[in-house]
Amino acid sequence: MERATIRLIALVIVYIFYLSVGAAIFSSIEGPYEQRILSDLRKKRDDFLLKHPCVTDKELENFVKHVVAAQDMGIQPLSNASDKRSWGFGSSFFFAGTVVTTIGYGNIAPLSDGGKVFCMVFAVFGIPMTAIMLTAIVERLLQLTDVLEKFLCSTCTVRGIPPAYLRFVHLSLIMCGAIILVMIIPAIFFMFLEDWSYFEALYFCFISLTTIGLGDFVPGDDPKWRRSEYRPLYKVCCVFFFVTGLTFLLLILELCAKVPDDHPGMLFSCHKPFLREDERRFQRLNCARDIPCQVEEAAHHHRRKMKGHQETLMKEYPPETMMPIDNVGE
Repeated sequence: MERATIRLIALVIVYIFYLSVGAAIFSSIEGPYEQRILSDLRKKRDDFLLKHPCVTDKELENFVKHVVAAQDMGIQPLSNASDKRSWGFGSSFFFAGTVVTTIGYGNIAPLSDGGKVFCMVFAVFGIPMTAIMLTAIVERLLQLTDVLEKFLCSTCTVRGIPPAYLRFVHLSLIMCGAIILVMIIPAIFFMFLEDWSYFEALYFCFISLTTIGLGDFVPGDDPKWRRSEYRPLYKVCCVFFFVTGLTFLLLILELCAKVPDDHPGMLFSCHKPFLREDERRFQRLNCARDIPCQVEEAAHHHRRKMKGHQETLMKEYPPETMMPIDNVGE
């Protein structure tokens, strides 16, 4: 069995252990909080039944079931928000955007069978179309990032820094810039627009742009936005924010693919790492720079060798034993 396969098996074991540890931590953190909410809910329910003896426990249970079902389908049962449609153009555009970007908050879902069928058909064509569009945009952005990479190569390669380190620096700069543009700064806007804390807004940006889409924070669903005439426009702008953020996310992934073959993923690959063309070019460049030093070293070695031969000849044939040239013919 190859080493890479053994490492892959070990990675699967570590992965399962990682999930188990995460589940244990989530359970320990969220379990007590859930119990407090359930206890408070039971207390409020008992208080309601005491104040309204004409309402039976079963009737209240049935009413709550209808309210929860409506909430799950994206219908707001509150009196100050129920008069606003959840399937207007803005909300529908937002839903379509979350489908094709695979974010899928789950705050609203198709109610009818026809809507469910159309959602599947819409996703089949919309998701590949989104991927093609984002790939084409990323290709244009890569041309801009190449300018920075060429600048780093032209200034740092002369000093003997390997291209592998330059790629890492280049990736780090692009990643920091993308995080600032699509997470740090937008979180400030969402903080004021949604009355969230900055941490909640930053959490929303991260969960959305990583396409996790838990649905616990959804823009435009606050009662103040449901009463606003700008809610459809706000929903549409959120979709363009998602597309922009996913574009930068794909850009970072594309740049990660340009990292040299000794990155951690190659430890589990069944393919042998190969030397990239620019790595070989860098080695040839270093060899070309070392040629004068090698020539000088070879000349010095040759001089030392000739001097050694000369000293040997002097020992074997001392000058006083040599016949003068003028007496050769006598």
